[in-house]
Amino acid sequence: MSRDDRLIRLSRDHHHSLVLALRIQRELPTADEAAAASLQADAVRFWTAGLQPHIEAENDALLSRIAAHGDEGLALAGRLQREHRELDEAMTSVRNGSGSTDKRTSLTRFGALLGAHIRWEERELFEWLQSTLTTEDLLAASEAIVTRLPTAPFACPTPQTL
Repeated sequence: MSRDDRLIRLSRDHHHSLVLALRIQRELPTADEAAAASLQADAVRFWTAGLQPHIEAENDALLSRIAAHGDEGLALAGRLQREHRELDEAMTSVRNGSGSTDKRTSLTRFGALLGAHIRWEERELFEWLQSTLTTEDLLAASEAIVTRLPTAPFACPTPQTL
């Protein structure tokens, strides 16, 4: 199913989030201390400027609309909340880790959680939203999202852009 125009802004954020998740997966295992610290700083910066506002916008615009659809909606809303909380906790560990091994472990976990979460949202949750929510609900959610987020997504820094 193609993405509904009213969810495109979130999907564009998801693209940049997947870029970060892939960078962590590909670069971190062989990164020296300086490269690992740079990747960690990129992840923290991306979290603060891009992901955290995105998560807050999703929670505000979507959770109650999802939960209003019976048991299936409540299960999906619960999963969305739980995974957002896990991402927040993982980022706290990335920020507060002591020692390079601890920071690498935390960053690896964060990257894996982020990639899995984005894939679930795009493949399952957004498909469900498009087939279940009314046109009015999707429009209201979209309006709530665009008022909370900048026009363009915050791009994940890549080695070429640093």
